[in-house]
Amino acid sequence: MNEQIKRGEGELKEFANLHHHGLIVPNIRQSMDGIGRELNIDWAPVRRFDPLRVWLPDTGWSEAHLTVTYSRQGPIHFELIEMVPGGAYEALLAVSRAHVGAWVQDVGAEVEALLAQGWRVIAAGASPKHRYGQMAYMARGDGPVLELVGEPIRPLIEEWIASAE
Repeated sequence: MNEQIKRGEGELKEFANLHHHGLIVPNIRQSMDGIGRELNIDWAPVRRFDPLRVWLPDTGWSEAHLTVTYSRQGPIHFELIEMVPGGAYEALLAVSRAHVGAWVQDVGAEVEALLAQGWRVIAAGASPKHRYGQMAYMARGDGPVLELVGEPIRPLIEEWIASAE
């Protein structure tokens, strides 16, 4: 997307580099089969993050236990996330089952810019002291959930999407 989306007084340039549309699902294999069949989508290999350390604003460090895949088709990829209940991603699920993810050069700088515009951090890869790591989930009011994903991990994700089973 070449144009910037504006909302109120602030520009949401973070939406300019969308990469994926994520969805928390109860069963990743069933979702892969159903969505894949309906939309003719092929999937990257499923990966487990067990555990994934996550920083939450209200509680500090926590863990999530996730199973994740991406669609091979893009440029906006589907991301499916199956989570073990009771982990850190409950904070994300409490806001929305869906999110959009965008590449950003500097996660910490983007988080700070969005905080100044009234957004809040739902979960992040690190604490504010460590500039939120390489990912941060943000929300504003009842609006969409935006995942800021650091450019430094882009090659890893692109390699994952392109890899064979």
